[in-house]
Amino acid sequence: MSLASSPPPTASRRYDLDWLRVLAFGLLILYHTGLIFVGWKFHLMSQVSTPALELPMEFLNQWRMPLLFVISGVGATFALRRRTAGQFAGERLQRLLLPLVFGMLVVVVPQVYYERLTQGAGYTSLLDFYPHYFEGTYPKGNFSWNHLWFIAYLLPFSLLSLPLFLQLRKPAAQAALARLSQWLQQPGRVLLFALPLVLLQLVLRPYWPDHRNLVSDWFNFAFYLTLFIYGYLLGPLAGFWQAAERQRYLFLALGLAAFSFYYWADDYYYALIGGAIKRAVQGFNCWCWILVCVGFGRRYLNRNSPLLQRANEAVYPFYILHQTVLIVLGYYVLQWHATNGAKFLIIALGTFGFTALLYAVIERFSVLRVLFGLKPRAARKAAPHQALATAAYQA
Repeated sequence: MSLASSPPPTASRRYDLDWLRVLAFGLLILYHTGLIFVGWKFHLMSQVSTPALELPMEFLNQWRMPLLFVISGVGATFALRRRTAGQFAGERLQRLLLPLVFGMLVVVVPQVYYERLTQGAGYTSLLDFYPHYFEGTYPKGNFSWNHLWFIAYLLPFSLLSLPLFLQLRKPAAQAALARLSQWLQQPGRVLLFALPLVLLQLVLRPYWPDHRNLVSDWFNFAFYLTLFIYGYLLGPLAGFWQAAERQRYLFLALGLAAFSFYYWADDYYYALIGGAIKRAVQGFNCWCWILVCVGFGRRYLNRNSPLLQRANEAVYPFYILHQTVLIVLGYYVLQWHATNGAKFLIIALGTFGFTALLYAVIERFSVLRVLFGLKPRAARKAAPHQALATAAYQA
């Protein structure tokens, strides 16, 4: 990926992005465990909240999912170098739509079931609840994709962006991108990509609450689509990655300042102009922390290891499974007489352990592998590096 106009050979890897993807998804277990105790609305909630969790939870909430959409956009760059448009679309349907449908019909069901039990529903078992799962859409009804919203958004992003991505492969566009790569190497210029994010925060966020239902969620749709396109656009540009690495401490300082202002500034200042300042700072803060992650990642994480190879394949099934395991386990742990700290550790560690056990079963059977977005075992053995490469940024 040394030049914008000349892609690297297929064998080249961006191990830093692999690590960032694994780490960002790994944070999901801690983040979703924290949601039980922080006092925000979640499927399960402890009767006693832990206010100390609010700051780290709010911090992660600002950039974790945006970073994953950027990395997914970079993944589209790699995928289209080895595939036609039809092959790319077909693979996305297989690797995203099939796990989404399976997840909604099977994996998510226990989440809604245990949530309804906490609300006083009288279902006698999961089988008793299952026919009722299809009665209306969540939250008023039961049918939902819950945490799988990421896949539900990534799939249309991939297909809707495909015509633009194909245009960017043409020689004239590649020449323009090469010039952009050079231009971005100057100090501070990569920060300009925060402006569309700030604009979206100001224009759309006040009018479109965070539903994540895809059809009436225009702020999230536009915000995350922009980040996904950023990933595709900036992924091949050496100038972007070099600038992020060289200026990483600047972005760290700006990110700390932006988040501090966002989190601690008196509400009086926000109220002066209807919260516009806070929303603008959110957009800038988000981009700063993405730059921090990719800058430090390029500096310190661009190396392979057996652990990374293993984790890179496991992370997608882990993502699909973890919240169901967490909610089932949390439902029972919350009934124990223990401190919130002890419950947090038990739920987080137990979620990781039980999810790992389920993954150990999934990885052995081709049918299960396909349902969870992985290649069949035969295909993986035939082309192990290619299988890893195509899975690396899929979700």
